Amino acid sequence: MRSTISSRGFKLSYRTAGAGRPLLLLHGWSQHADEWWNAGYVDALSDSYRIIAIDRLGHGESDKPHDPVLYHEEHSVADLVALLDAEHVDRVLVWGYSMGARYAASLAIMHPERVVAVVCGGRMPMGGTEALRQEWIAGGTSMNTTEALEAMLRGFDSTDESVHDSLARNDPQALSACWIGGAEYFPSGKDVKAPMLWYQGSNDLGGFSNPELELAQQVNAETHLIDGASHSSAFQRSADVVRIVRPFLDKAAI
Repeated sequence: MRSTISSRGFKLSYRTAGAGRPLLLLHGWSQHADEWWNAGYVDALSDSYRIIAIDRLGHGESDKPHDPVLYHEEHSVADLVALLDAEHVDRVLVWGYSMGARYAASLAIMHPERVVAVVCGGRMPMGGTEALRQEWIAGGTSMNTTEALEAMLRGFDSTDESVHDSLARNDPQALSACWIGGAEYFPSGKDVKAPMLWYQGSNDLGGFSNPELELAQQVNAETHLIDGASHSSAFQRSADVVRIVRPFLDKAAI
């Protein structure tokens, strides 16, 4: 079922399915909630989990403002809290992919009382530096046209179908603003108190870096590689991913 809520005066669209323990799914940059259905995750999980998947601000069927300030982390997390409140969910399992993974970690940091466990796919919560902030601002500024957005998506090894879908459903200026606004805060796994599982494709920047593995060990996060997968295909290969993630969710949901 697709529904809408209002948060900060903006319309946010989301979908729900299934029954059981609530599981919040957060898509990546330029994606939308439907992709969790299209890739097969909801069919695999809705027998035991109450799926809640949002089109984050600037994406899909949600409003698409162009001011980067509106995408600062505390505002984006407030949208997630508004969604949980609207669905009468006190505590939730949260799973994000790529940019969605950072919001999963940020929700756990800013509202630890609401989060049971965190799954981060495709991007790990490593914190940030001023150099990284400036790099993100420059990158976001350069991708505010359809041509630049398409080049970025193809750089992620996205399929033609996925690229065309993103271009049809999204506004490059809103996505640019989302990217720039996200440069103001990078969550660190050191600040997440909930259990965590991290995964990414072995062909996505060569798999986990040494600093990522060191941090995972420090915070006792599970780490898994999707063999032979790129950034894009590590999301699309839902059967391989669910085989890894579901035991973690089932254990955390007890």
